[in-house]
Amino acid sequence: MTQCKSTGSEKQGEFTLDLGIQKPIEGSFDGGRISSDGGLLLLRKADEELGLTDMGALCFSDDRRPDLVVHTVVNMFRQRVYAAAAGYEDCNDAGRLRRDPMHCLASGHGLKIALASQPTLSRWENSVDEVTLKLLQKSLVLAYIRHMRRRNKRPKRIHLSIDTTVDEAHGNQQRVMFNGFYGLYCYTPLFVFTDDGFPLAALLRAGNAGPFEGAIRTLKEIVKELRLAWPGVRILLTADAGFATPELYSLCEEHSVDYLICIKGNDALDNQSAECVQKAKELYDEVGGPTEALYHYGRLTTKEKERIARQRREHMRFASKDEGRMQELQESEEKFYVRKFCEFSYQARGWPHQRRIIGRVDYSMVGPDVRYVVTNLSGGRPFKLYQMYCKRAQCENWIKDLKNYLKCDRTSCQEFDANQLRLLIYTYSYILLWIIGRKAGLQHATVVTIQLHLLKIGVLVKETARRIVLKMASNHPWQDEFLLAWNSS
Repeated sequence: MTQCKSTGSEKQGEFTLDLGIQKPIEGSFDGGRISSDGGLLLLRKADEELGLTDMGALCFSDDRRPDLVVHTVVNMFRQRVYAAAAGYEDCNDAGRLRRDPMHCLASGHGLKIALASQPTLSRWENSVDEVTLKLLQKSLVLAYIRHMRRRNKRPKRIHLSIDTTVDEAHGNQQRVMFNGFYGLYCYTPLFVFTDDGFPLAALLRAGNAGPFEGAIRTLKEIVKELRLAWPGVRILLTADAGFATPELYSLCEEHSVDYLICIKGNDALDNQSAECVQKAKELYDEVGGPTEALYHYGRLTTKEKERIARQRREHMRFASKDEGRMQELQESEEKFYVRKFCEFSYQARGWPHQRRIIGRVDYSMVGPDVRYVVTNLSGGRPFKLYQMYCKRAQCENWIKDLKNYLKCDRTSCQEFDANQLRLLIYTYSYILLWIIGRKAGLQHATVVTIQLHLLKIGVLVKETARRIVLKMASNHPWQDEFLLAWNSS
């Protein structure tokens, strides 16, 4: 049984402080089994309902002698996933957490067996092969299908958003390359999300990979699994201009996938939208005053753009306090603009046929801002289709959660496959937090908010002959959300 008082040999763990409140403050590290991760069982409960880590553990092979195994693959997998979800992103944290009572309980070890050490986990991470990684990627889609079926919901249309990010490297890891766009040595992971934020792919790629590399293969697998689960379901893909390639258009058209993909402007497209730009200018001039004359293809000359931008910066820089801050002036200037839409058919060199182009024109005091979206949708008004495309920007926030809060860029292993496994571990952690957040009514909260509100709870763990009792902090301010997440099925 854990002692509640310090012995003579534990005096070094005591500390005192006098704050002048008539009584000295004394402390010591003898409070018993206390953890700061009292909400960790929420992860295990959500995991059990979805079967996430059980399904992921089946993807691994285990060549160890069964009679000598202390830490099974599923326990090690859970240990890493739960620790990452609780904010311990580094494998080195396993050495300090292996005897934490809540981590031991959540991983399924009980309180008498310590969790796997950092060397054990590192050997396991570096033993992964490409077959395992492909199966883990596939299990992300299967987890989404299982999640939807548990809710007895058959989607009419599945919206997919694809995007890339940068993972800066600080060593000589395998396949780390210099990327000229980002200007650093890095990896360039590829992510695919549904419209509500469920990740369907987390593909680690070499640093010099273009945005389009690996997208065809990844999307083929995702579409295949979704169509097997729900035959005839409509799938919509949205992506930025980095994925505007004829190969991706053809893939979507061959597999009956709708798409809305941003396309970079050129003289031919600008010529088609010049009339729309002129109408937007006339409307703006009626209300906002006369603006600069448009140049060829409905654009301002480069010198005129530079002059307008310089005048705006000087006006903000020399503005007095009464006139407002620079940010306030900029917001007031950009607050008013005229937006118009147009559409036309266009066939670029290398395209087998014409495709529909949606043009969006925003006209303000600095001139026109024109964006183009290519689509194979035949119906729908242009502004509605453009709104559907703009929803893809939300996936950048989900990638931010993965990078900034779960630290999915901690790909510091030497081997590329081990780093791919780490990226998938963080993605599994994100899924569990995503499920918990929706159960607690925090679907719009960031990952760190879910961690602080629902996982970081002080708890005293007591073990008797018959049961294990958890004494949570009485004044925890998010008790209602915790119980809502716990009781939701």
